[in-house]
Amino acid sequence: MPASMRIDDREHQYLRELLDGGFPDASAQTGFVARLEKKFAEKFGTRFAISFTNGTATLHAALAAAGVRQGDEVIVPPLTMASTSLAVLHQHATPVFADIDPQTFNIDPSSIVARITPRTRAIIPVALYGLSPDMDAIMAIAKRHNLVVIEDDAQCFLGRYQGRMVGTLGDMASFSFQGTKHMTCGEGGMIITDNAEYADRVARFASLGYGLVTAQPGKSKIDRRSIVNPGFKRHVSLGFNYRLSELCAAFALAQLEKLETFVSHRQGVAKAFEEVVSGCSWLRPQKIPEGYVHASWAYVMWLDPEHGVTWQQFFDKFVELGGEWFYGAWALTYTEPFFQETYGDLYPIGLCPVAERIQPQLIQLKTNYSDPNIVTQQAEVLAKTVRYFS
Repeated sequence: MPASMRIDDREHQYLRELLDGGFPDASAQTGFVARLEKKFAEKFGTRFAISFTNGTATLHAALAAAGVRQGDEVIVPPLTMASTSLAVLHQHATPVFADIDPQTFNIDPSSIVARITPRTRAIIPVALYGLSPDMDAIMAIAKRHNLVVIEDDAQCFLGRYQGRMVGTLGDMASFSFQGTKHMTCGEGGMIITDNAEYADRVARFASLGYGLVTAQPGKSKIDRRSIVNPGFKRHVSLGFNYRLSELCAAFALAQLEKLETFVSHRQGVAKAFEEVVSGCSWLRPQKIPEGYVHASWAYVMWLDPEHGVTWQQFFDKFVELGGEWFYGAWALTYTEPFFQETYGDLYPIGLCPVAERIQPQLIQLKTNYSDPNIVTQQAEVLAKTVRYFS
């Protein structure tokens, strides 16, 4: 939705509060980073929330906290933003791609089982487009094989799975505050967990491995008063500077306080598109299993090639009739040039046949419209496009 509708007096108020009061000491419990982390943990009902500079850094830190290292393998889906797999490479481990379910488009638990080897250390299931994967099945697999599960929920805020909040189902969960997400501060991210050991490792990893850093709110940065002695030893582990700034935290806190409204709005837009597509035999929306609540980051449907309409033809007619441009799905990660040129022997074409069949035909409609009149107009364009090709 446009910034004018997404941003109101609350963001301005918090930014003025920060700028007028000066930046707090890094250890201040009242700073915006501490306030954001505390409120985010409360929102999701977890013990810990640790903020980050972006949603790729969160995954990198979670993998490090889980003990993933060179020679390990991490199972990931091929149909998602490549950051999920790139974070595995950042930790010098190997992404292993499991195929997807043809109806939900999420990672298929049966394919996960087939990809497990003695080197497998973790699984990163992605809540694609705002829909949780089958987490009970995934957690059961992880328990049998002693694997860590890191939820990638960059596109899923306040989604539900069998009555539980998405993000509280795995060992850790990663969220993104990038500009297209349900809430934003331009760039940013968060990890949540109930595991104190993981939480402290994550916090230290985000803060250059400083020994005094913990996951407690206000303790994600080193206290300057503790380091004045020239004999003080700072670094107890390898870490990066992945910390979220106070400026970004102030903005993100204002967004978090409106999160239910943002999610509900997107769900309403998705419902308007769903009403148009319902009954169309050649457009198949992402299936929402019983007991799931979709966070509707996007409204996605699969265009059946047997109908004789190409993705490009559908796109061109939709735009011609007054529709806004929409995206197709990301190219499968292992088909990207970097992966093929660097790891081609590991990732032959045909590795994930379901994903390779589904990906070229996905239509991804935006749900972040703020004006109800525009939503109605875009739904009408979709209806005209469907009628044209029917």
